[in-house]
Amino acid sequence: MAGAHEDPASNRFLGIRNEGGSGGRRPRGEGRRGARVLLHVLVEAPLFGEGRLRREQVRKFYEAQRKWTEETLGARAAELRQRGIKASWRMRIGVPFEEIVRVAQEEHVDMIVMGTHGRSGLNRVLLGSVAERVVRLAPCPVLTVRQTC
Repeated sequence: MAGAHEDPASNRFLGIRNEGGSGGRRPRGEGRRGARVLLHVLVEAPLFGEGRLRREQVRKFYEAQRKWTEETLGARAAELRQRGIKASWRMRIGVPFEEIVRVAQEEHVDMIVMGTHGRSGLNRVLLGSVAERVVRLAPCPVLTVRQTC
C-alpha cells in the first residue's frame, strides 16, 4: 500500500522560513540557513459502508496513509537535522490547497516549494490544480516542480 503514496507531487510541500527575520531582506546566502517545514495533506472522503470498499477497509487505508506520512516525513526531517538544517514536519487532513496556504501563513514561510502533476486539458478542468490555487493564494513566492517521467 505504501507504493500508492510515494508520488512526489501528491499534496506535499516544503516551506522555507528564514530564521530571525520577520519578512525583511536577508543578506545573500542567509536563506540557506532557513528552517524547512515539510507538509503532507491527507484527503479523507466521508466513510460509507456500501460498494466494494467497506468502512473498515477504508479506515485501514486512511490509517496506513497517516502511518506512511509520519514515517516518511519524520525520517526526512531527521535526515535534514543531521545535516545541520532546522526541519520540522506537519500532517494535515483537508483540502490540499487550503491546508498548504494555512500552514504557510501559520509558519510564516518565505517560500513554498511543491510538486505538480502537470495536468492539462480536461483532466485539469475536472481535477483542478492544487499548485495553481496555491500560487494564487499563498502569502509568499511558490516554486513548482513538475514531475518528469
